[in-house]
Amino acid sequence: MKNCMERKGLSLFRNVFNVFLSLVILGISVPDVYAGDDQVSSHSATQQIKTIKGVVKDKSGEPLPGVNVSVKGATTGGITDVNGEFVLNLSDPARAILVFSYVGFKTLETKVGSGTTLNIVMDEDAETLDEIVVIGYGTQKKTSLTASVGVVKGTDMVAKPVSNLSSAMAGRVAGLITAQTSGEIGNDETSINIRGVATYGNASPLIVVDGVPRNTLNKLDPNSIESVTVLKDAAAVAPYGMAGANGVILVTTKRGKEGKVSLSYNGYVGFQNPTTLLKMMDSYQYVTARNAASYNQNPRAKLPYAEDVVEMYRQVCSGEIPASDLYANTNAYDELRNKNNPITSHNVSLTAGSDVIKAYVGLGYQYQAGMWSTSHSRRINLTSNVDIKATKTTTVGVAINGWNELIERPSATGKDIFGTATQYLPINKIFYSNGLRANSRNSIIDTESGKVSNDQTKIMLQAYLEQDLSFITKGLSAKAIGNYDPTTVKDKDWHEPKPTYYTYNVKTDKYDATVSSDKYSLGQSTKNWRELTGQLMLNYNRTFGKHAVGALAVWEARKTLYDYLSASRNNYNLAIDEIDFGGANPEDKDNGGGSSRETQMGYVFRGTYAYAGKYMIELSGRYDGHYYFAPGKKYGFFPAVSAGWRLSEEKFIKDNIPFIDNLKLRFSYGESGNLAGGAFQYSSAMGIYSNAWKVDGNTYQGAQERIEPNLDITWEKARKADIGLDLTMWNGLLDLEFDYFHEKRNNMLVTRGSLVPVEYAIPLAQVNAGIMKNQGIDLTLKSTKQITRDFGYNVSFNFTYAKNKLIETYENPLTKDDPNRARTGRPLWTRFGLKSDGLFQEGDFDEKGKLKEGIPNHTFSKVAPGDIRYVDVNGDGKITADDETAIGYSMLPEIVYGLNLGVNWKGIDASILFQGTGHSDIILGADIVKPFATGGNGAAIAMDWWTPENTDAEFPRIFGAGGNLNNQQTSDFFLRSASYLRLKNVEVGYTLPKSVVNFLKIQSIRIYFSGQNLLTFSGLKDLMDPEMSQAGDGDSNVRGWYVPQQKVFAFGLNVNF
Repeated sequence: MKNCMERKGLSLFRNVFNVFLSLVILGISVPDVYAGDDQVSSHSATQQIKTIKGVVKDKSGEPLPGVNVSVKGATTGGITDVNGEFVLNLSDPARAILVFSYVGFKTLETKVGSGTTLNIVMDEDAETLDEIVVIGYGTQKKTSLTASVGVVKGTDMVAKPVSNLSSAMAGRVAGLITAQTSGEIGNDETSINIRGVATYGNASPLIVVDGVPRNTLNKLDPNSIESVTVLKDAAAVAPYGMAGANGVILVTTKRGKEGKVSLSYNGYVGFQNPTTLLKMMDSYQYVTARNAASYNQNPRAKLPYAEDVVEMYRQVCSGEIPASDLYANTNAYDELRNKNNPITSHNVSLTAGSDVIKAYVGLGYQYQAGMWSTSHSRRINLTSNVDIKATKTTTVGVAINGWNELIERPSATGKDIFGTATQYLPINKIFYSNGLRANSRNSIIDTESGKVSNDQTKIMLQAYLEQDLSFITKGLSAKAIGNYDPTTVKDKDWHEPKPTYYTYNVKTDKYDATVSSDKYSLGQSTKNWRELTGQLMLNYNRTFGKHAVGALAVWEARKTLYDYLSASRNNYNLAIDEIDFGGANPEDKDNGGGSSRETQMGYVFRGTYAYAGKYMIELSGRYDGHYYFAPGKKYGFFPAVSAGWRLSEEKFIKDNIPFIDNLKLRFSYGESGNLAGGAFQYSSAMGIYSNAWKVDGNTYQGAQERIEPNLDITWEKARKADIGLDLTMWNGLLDLEFDYFHEKRNNMLVTRGSLVPVEYAIPLAQVNAGIMKNQGIDLTLKSTKQITRDFGYNVSFNFTYAKNKLIETYENPLTKDDPNRARTGRPLWTRFGLKSDGLFQEGDFDEKGKLKEGIPNHTFSKVAPGDIRYVDVNGDGKITADDETAIGYSMLPEIVYGLNLGVNWKGIDASILFQGTGHSDIILGADIVKPFATGGNGAAIAMDWWTPENTDAEFPRIFGAGGNLNNQQTSDFFLRSASYLRLKNVEVGYTLPKSVVNFLKIQSIRIYFSGQNLLTFSGLKDLMDPEMSQAGDGDSNVRGWYVPQQKVFAFGLNVNF
């Protein structure tokens, strides 16, 4: 069945690829001439061909590689090689005009004339150092922007051995906060926030792919991405209305370019291992700690392990004697997981174009193996874009972007498997010496107890028509876009009985078998989404002398249709994972299904005005409506205003500070919205439930009120202000961007469940009752320079500080009047607990074992030397829950930064990316605080417990199950910093010399090494990957069940034909 589904997915992509490739081959006229080749075009063979050679340099005499050389008015051209040289074969050179263009330099035109050799010198132009930036429903020059945006180029994300695109973006943009919270196959997506979090609800940014909102960021192929733009302030997100409050990420895929046909391959093969695994006690540590815990619990009780047994485990762990079935030393993590798990990615792309048609097509494949043999993923991507100049004034285009992904993993989740491994006792074997499975809490058994598969196919189809309307008025154009995105997800969960396991019987010297009584079960579902989006745009751009005006109007409508079918069967007698083979009894069967429809419509406007390139102002906004809300309350208006002043264009700067290329001040203010809650909370509709009523022990289907409605519920409102500065100096050598931002989020949705008695039974709709403030700064510093022909460097640093505060919210009635425990006035996810004052020492007690006078009474349990001592915050002479107060930072970091260093020398290039966070804390979990509470193993770090001989210990005296309640209270004693600095990526490449690739008839060949998550500097060493605590998922403890991120080493090849 799986193979059939795979063949269907592959067949779909193969057919689409073949059709598109045929279109490219039939529709593209290959250019006549191009750099570095003596080939003559067929249609000019009857004319005399003349070879024109030349070299392009900057003012200092350094050659410029990669300069675009084209013939004006023709479809021909090429690029300069690494020596700045070019060769063109021209049929009529006397009348030809060559156009030279290069990023960071002024475009130059020159006549060829009668000569055959040209020496071209290009002037730097800081104005063009700022690329064209994709913004909402359009583009702008970066020097003309009055909004705050960040850009990641597609070239910065290629060749990174990561499973999703958002991981490749980490550390590259100021304001972009990422956290990957799991390394499990199929569950390893990265959470993203822009400039922190300012809401209880959904805080994720809107994802827009090629102009259309699509929640598909992590499935895209990085090889087919041209750029990613991060929209951060009110002016940037205003066109997205009630979906823009959390910021917007715009993804632009690659398109065809005019010029020579280019075929490229990029691929890598690598292997993965976990970044960090919680280090658990070995057998000797375990039996030693268990004895100590038992003694502290009851000094008169018999110790669990006799001295001779402890000594045997000491000898096993020290390597003096080998481990045996009776005396084992098991590391469950090591035996559970496979090592050096493969990851591979391959992409083939074709780019071509003429003055009539341009096309790009890319086909990608990625495979990743999980940490256990029953876990892996496979994804196939297709990206194809065609733009056709149908007439002089009309352009049409089509795009296909999609993927098929198959994920397979055990029926048990990664957290379940790692949780079992954490609890597994090191004194137990996983496999006995005779090969038999040991112990029912064996994690390997969890990996073999069934299989979950997720098969997802998504196709994003787009067609557009763009019409120049200059015949009405110069600068006017119109564009219509239609999108249809079908998605199908097929889930299958096959659960198998646990295999037979054995227990070694010391008395009989035999292995007693335990056979599972469970039977096979199966759950399947098919989910379908059909997303339709239509856009109509009018765009106007015109210059009148020193006055530049622009206007944009957009109508956009979206509809999403969803349906699903599900079925489950239990008590299979045969191990056949098909629905029809399930149990015959009615109670063994369950079927379900449903459907829904979502609609949204909005009207966007933007108006811009600039005078003399100095003074800029922009008004923008959206009138937006959504089906979530009650009739008459579905629409809202979200305006923004921004302004910019380019001081570098003022005479007093130009004449006195010539090394300043660009100096601009920016300001923006506006309002955007956030859809944080669920749909139809304004409605008191009835729901049909299969177990609505119970009579005489029998359950019956019936109707029940679904929710107590709130007719006034609406979207969250974010009022954002931003003050920014852009500075470029020394012909683009140094680039600085600085922003101060402030946001006040009103109408935050708050749940009122705790305010009504349980007997009420009907859930209450959320209310717009919360207010939050979020403010901070963004900073970006860049420096790029090709110092000589052979040597150049690039450095970039980004920094973000964002801190939020609750202004209004529903408080717990028990703590709302307590200034120490109230949430209002504190950051979101503030942690509350007791303040500690070290550990009690023997001198804190009198001869009867009671606390000395003046020391507060600790009421949770009897205390003794080695227990945690707390601070009496409220001064009532005793330690209770009333002494709890805010402790430490929240799990969400307030500081995020990235540092990228790059260098190139001759054919060698190298780059290093550091990424880190600050002001983030985490609490040590039960594995450390009470290691034996559930009968399992403990973390090795817990070995440093208090004893009379070790009074400066890191942890209090150790206890067994039940433990000491005083030492189990949430407090800052177990608080640890989750801040970290990570060597996120290292890449080293070598491009083969031109002489070699010319001999091979290839444009370029580059081989490279790329490593991901190679080193992490953190206070949580041997505990957990600190990044996994920073997604804001509500679980902020160090726990052994987290599936860690992967450290990846990969070797790759890039070939351009």
